[in-house]
Amino acid sequence: MKGSQIPIILSFLFLVIFVIPLFYLVYGSAFFQLGTATLTWNTFVQIMSSSATGYLLINTLVFALGGALLATVLATSYAWIVIRTDVPAKRMWELLPILPLTMPFLVKAFAWTYLFAPTTGITNILFKQVTGIGPIVNIFSMPGLIFAIGTGGVPLAYLTVEPAVKSMNPAMEEASRIAGNGVLKTLFKVTIPVLIPSILSAYLLLTIIGLTNFDYPYMLGRYANINTLATQVYYSIYASIPPRYGDAAIYSIIYIILTFVIVGVYIYVTRQAYKFVVVTGKAPRETVHKLRRWKYVGVLICFLVMFFSFLLPYATLVMMSLTTFLSTAGGHINFFFTWQNYIDALNLPLLYTSIYNSVVLGLVSALIGTVIAAFMSYAALKSKVRGARLVDVIASVPMAVPGIVYGLALYWTFLLLPVVNFLYGTIWPLIVALVFIRLPYSVRMVSGSLIQVSDELEESSRVSGASWSRTFYKIVLPLMRRGMLNSFVYAFVNSLRELGAVVLLATGSSVVFMTLLIEIQSQHALAINMLAAASVLLSMFIMVALAIPS
Repeated sequence: MKGSQIPIILSFLFLVIFVIPLFYLVYGSAFFQLGTATLTWNTFVQIMSSSATGYLLINTLVFALGGALLATVLATSYAWIVIRTDVPAKRMWELLPILPLTMPFLVKAFAWTYLFAPTTGITNILFKQVTGIGPIVNIFSMPGLIFAIGTGGVPLAYLTVEPAVKSMNPAMEEASRIAGNGVLKTLFKVTIPVLIPSILSAYLLLTIIGLTNFDYPYMLGRYANINTLATQVYYSIYASIPPRYGDAAIYSIIYIILTFVIVGVYIYVTRQAYKFVVVTGKAPRETVHKLRRWKYVGVLICFLVMFFSFLLPYATLVMMSLTTFLSTAGGHINFFFTWQNYIDALNLPLLYTSIYNSVVLGLVSALIGTVIAAFMSYAALKSKVRGARLVDVIASVPMAVPGIVYGLALYWTFLLLPVVNFLYGTIWPLIVALVFIRLPYSVRMVSGSLIQVSDELEESSRVSGASWSRTFYKIVLPLMRRGMLNSFVYAFVNSLRELGAVVLLATGSSVVFMTLLIEIQSQHALAINMLAAASVLLSMFIMVALAIPS
């Protein structure tokens, strides 16, 4: 076997390993409950034809599509103002979109509940106290869910659109301005149409994130009886006695079909985007539009985007962490500030065990995922072996399987498969889940570095007599180190933030920080301030991790 075939073989081996749990998802749900089949054809037809399933599909799509639209509009507007105009403090505005990544969706849900709950939210209480009218904002609604996922998706949408805005050839914009068109008319008639492929790519990526999101529908949707496919899979197991594993498997199959369609469209759109590339012999001169009297309107827009995506929820979280309780007796709000919440948070049962498990989980899954991503990126971009083009598709397959569905699939795999069942109840099922669901993003980060590496370097090494493995280790890996570092940090941080993929796999001996938070919140509703303190500590830790690549 030639050394250059190793990445191809590993990529296809990865696909096989990834698919095995999906088989056990069906097998375990159908045959392993007290010897009685729980997943049957009649049950499948009944659920598929149920109006409740249609309701779940509509909720899932409205939540995902609406949130993706809001995030893409906000991020594109923000990117254009920061990059293509003379807005003041450009460097600061360019760095700020990274900060929202420090707050997990679950943590933000605590803040949005504290602010905008219809009867207990600070905003609604204050407004009613002043005007006698309320509530004015209800976060426990579909618009509230869309607002939460939309503002939470701004960082990823910005990071997707920003390179296209920065590298866009300004010649057409200059021609439009010479023809007498103003800044806004040029924006809508020229800039946006040119950026449509990148904007659409960002929109579809955010749609996939919304489709697979478990945190917001669980934390915010349950109070308004708004279920999505993600929460329905969870409730089929944890809200039923005995658990309806067959129903969970059927909803998982429907869920996978839906996400596969969206991921297929995403892959098609991203490939078509290459047809819009303009190749020139020299780097284009960057055009900066002068906003003049609209300059501070641009500042206000940038501020509002960052305010709702990070500043407001983070400030609220800090305030919650320093508050003993909120008293509304007599129609007045009283705040009592203390450090006791941090003391209580540091004395939480299983806190240090969950922190240790979370860090180990993040480090191991990030390392394994980054190594696999390096081989898959090489196979997709550099290998001349037949089948290399399929690797890019293989790397995208995990995007089509929602985290909570794959968590359920791994639950059955580690319970039933003789080779690995001794690992059930340990941290390894969680590691496998995070490696697979984060791999598509790691591959894209590593590919960004590898695509710039000339084939001549490898050819020179091989001509000098070096084997493929030595060339890969001595030449290719060092040149990919920036992308691999970004992949490692991204995977590590998101392992700390992930809830959907681990919520069905965590046990008493493998509890992680996010499952600890959700467990305490569900059992002790009045512990929200203590949870806020623990969440602030988590966010600060993530900030440090995000600072490593810079």
